[in-house]
Amino acid sequence: MTRSDADWAAFSREHRVAYELAPLVEAQGSDKLQSGFSLTLYAAAPMEKGPGDERQAAGQKLREELRDLAEAAVPPAERQARVELEPPRTAVLRPENEFKPEVSLTWRIFRSDLQPVSAADKDKLAALEKRLAVLGLKRGRW
Repeated sequence: MTRSDADWAAFSREHRVAYELAPLVEAQGSDKLQSGFSLTLYAAAPMEKGPGDERQAAGQKLREELRDLAEAAVPPAERQARVELEPPRTAVLRPENEFKPEVSLTWRIFRSDLQPVSAADKDKLAALEKRLAVLGLKRGRW
């Protein structure tokens, strides 16, 4: 099912979806170079569900929706970078969210030519952050 931007904004509010962008830095000899970025989406864990299988299934469904949300932000056909999805974690507890359980997904974003990040690449992040805001996401926490 395709959702509109307004639908995604409502989803983001309902599930308290937040994001973090961070640099990926690699050592090459004695130099440290920024090779890309990580984008992590966080959503409130479905604690209203009973513990065990019911909550795990709801968490898995929420991770799938977070993946769909990321694709709505930057559809695969529009991507100019190489993107790798990290294996999901069961739950995340962050001080930014008062250690409330969250579901998360993290993407590692690299230039397609595997060159270090340029100033222009960093500028493109502003457009991504604007797009995430349109979809209702908050940076850091709700």
